[in-house]
Amino acid sequence: MRLLPAMIIAVAAAAASSAAQAADKCAYVPPDRWVPIEQVIRKAEELGYQVREVERDDGCWEVEGFDKRGARIKLNLDPSTGEVVRPADRRSSSDRK
Repeated sequence: MRLLPAMIIAVAAAAASSAAQAADKCAYVPPDRWVPIEQVIRKAEELGYQVREVERDDGCWEVEGFDKRGARIKLNLDPSTGEVVRPADRRSSSDRK
C-alpha cells in the first residue's frame, strides 16, 4: 500500500515538470501569421547574437548561434512577434561544433 502514494507523487512531479517545459514554448499561431525568417534573424542579431541556424520547432522560431563571448546559444522566439520567449541556453565555447 505504500507504493501507491509514491507512484502518485512521482506522476505529479512528472506532470509539473512537463507543464513547466510547455510554458517555455510558444502558443499556436497559424502559419500565415508567422513573422518572416529575415525578421527573426534581424531580431536575434539586434540582441547581439551571431545566428548560425533558424528553424521552426515546437511552434516557435528556434535560433541557434553564438553570443558575444563565443558561447553557443539557443533561443525560442514567438512566431507572431519575434520576441524571445525563452532565454538563451548557454554552453561553453568548447562545445561548439
